[in-house]
Amino acid sequence: MAKKLLIVDDNAGSSELYQIRFETSKWEVSVAYSGEKALELLKTDYHPDAILLDLMLPGIQGDNLLKILRQDQKNNDIAIIILTAVSFNPRGQEEVERIAKLADDYLLKIEVTPGEIVKRVTELVKKKQAKK
Repeated sequence: MAKKLLIVDDNAGSSELYQIRFETSKWEVSVAYSGEKALELLKTDYHPDAILLDLMLPGIQGDNLLKILRQDQKNNDIAIIILTAVSFNPRGQEEVERIAKLADDYLLKIEVTPGEIVKRVTELVKKKQAKK
């Protein structure tokens, strides 16, 4: 059975690039262009194995979405990977570190290739599933 990925990113170009790369690696991919759309999708019976989460989103920001997701026990088995272009957080380094601790991984878009992202996400999902 194919692994499921939810991409939460308001940048259509980035989302499409990652979607194609994951689908080539036999993942089933859904995309939400806002935090609200991601929450709507997750309230249905859709349960992804992993979420690629951008921090800069319209409406609910990625860090707030991450907090919401981590507060719900049914999401504990989902690997959540922050994938963002933002390396500087005006709220400070402590805030970045706190957010990163809630996620399973924290990646800067400019530092990793789409292929590396697929590999890291796949490895994280395997680790999470092995802990079950």
